[in-house]
Amino acid sequence: MILSVTLIIVLTLLGIYLSLSSPKIIYNFYHWRSNYEINSTIKNPPKYIKVLDVSFGETLLFIKTSFKVSPSDSIVPIIYLDNSLWSKMRATTMVSKVLRSLKEMPIDYSEIQVDCDWTDSTRVSYFKFLKLLKKESAKKLSATIRLHQIKYYTKTGVPPVDYGVLMYYNMSDFRDLETQNYILDLEVAKRYHFNFESYPMDLNLALPLYAQATIMRFGKVVGIIEGVRESSINKNFKKIKDHNFKITKTHYFNGRLLYEGDTIRVDEVSPELLGETIAELSRVMKRPKEIIFYRWGNRGFYGDEFFEELLGGW
Repeated sequence: MILSVTLIIVLTLLGIYLSLSSPKIIYNFYHWRSNYEINSTIKNPPKYIKVLDVSFGETLLFIKTSFKVSPSDSIVPIIYLDNSLWSKMRATTMVSKVLRSLKEMPIDYSEIQVDCDWTDSTRVSYFKFLKLLKKESAKKLSATIRLHQIKYYTKTGVPPVDYGVLMYYNMSDFRDLETQNYILDLEVAKRYHFNFESYPMDLNLALPLYAQATIMRFGKVVGIIEGVRESSINKNFKKIKDHNFKITKTHYFNGRLLYEGDTIRVDEVSPELLGETIAELSRVMKRPKEIIFYRWGNRGFYGDEFFEELLGGW
């Protein structure tokens, strides 16, 4: 009996020691707009800034973020690459264009992050791009990772970068009328909670802060309104089930014309849901060094103290 009590005390003290000796998880934000004009005196400016948005339609579309002001601190520039471009563009050409664009921007950086949801058919080209970008830039390199790319990593491959950032959102199909929460649905996410322990690369984490309303008309999704939370629903909506509302009167709502009979699904991420997410991930994932929230402009809904409290739960 004495031995068991002593063991419990030792284990408890060990747990306390480990929790106190573990470095705090730091947090930052993504800035994902086409213009950057954040005053340098703002507290906690975003560190991760999308600077390039590259896709291929009839031709290569290379959209650069316009810097109205220069970031006061060193940042991590984000390069968003639409997967479609790899059937049209060579990796060497893309590296040259990316690095030339970065040189023209008023930014200081020691790391580059690339966001691309590659597939089996584009993996070779994309991974070649990453290798060349790492070599030519001589910078630290990170890449975004989706849940399915961890569960099936032996098939999808592991990108040749210094570390990955798990994008823990948008794991459902927003066009599916049965979707419960397109942005963050833990029940859907749990289907992919495999192979974290064997994934051969360190992972940080990205979590969502945004909200939106998905508009459905005649059984089809016809649009999205950003920034809509259930708290903004007005008298012209009638709740028909959890997070779903029917429009009872044709009217403009957040700049969009909604017709009587339309329905909307409100997808949002509450503070409580983020807490549940941290609790769930702490069971399956190695503690990340950093969590990046998407996106900086929505942080005010949660309050500055919320993020410290949230990460303290890991």
